[in-house]
Amino acid sequence: MRYLVLLVLLLLGAGFVFLNWDAVCSPTEVNMVFTKAQAPLGMMLLVWFGILFLVVCYGLVKQQATALTTANKMAKELEAQRKLAANAEDSRLTNVKSEFDAKWQKLVDSQTAILEASEKRIMQEQTNLLESFKEALKNNEQSNQDLSKNITTALDTMDDKITKVLIDVKQVTASSKSAPASQTEQ
Repeated sequence: MRYLVLLVLLLLGAGFVFLNWDAVCSPTEVNMVFTKAQAPLGMMLLVWFGILFLVVCYGLVKQQATALTTANKMAKELEAQRKLAANAEDSRLTNVKSEFDAKWQKLVDSQTAILEASEKRIMQEQTNLLESFKEALKNNEQSNQDLSKNITTALDTMDDKITKVLIDVKQVTASSKSAPASQTEQ
């Protein structure tokens, strides 16, 4: 937009100079500070403004070139910062992943240790329970054997007593049968 305005002003100035070319080229007395000379004043002013215009154009081009160079430099720095940020993000994600993996492995190890300890405790309790059952079975068999012996001894004792009682009853019956016969014989 700025360049368009400058171009329009340049064209208007060139048109004005073209229309008044005779006046621009007419010689007149010009004061040059140290001396006076006969020269076309319009042509001198035209050259002076042409040089001024070229200096301004040079300044604008240099400013634009500097701005483009600065913009390119900033774009490169921005891209470098973007890459650095992306690398930092990747690095941070890698660190987070490694920390997560370490914590996960620690959790797995602790769960494995707990599971192994529980399994060992259960196996020990099963072994103790089996030993207790074996001991109870052994005690039960011993009690059964002792009971069997006691019952056998008690039955033997009762058998002996019954046998003695039967013998005594036979003797008493035999003596009672023989006593009435001997009484009848008498």
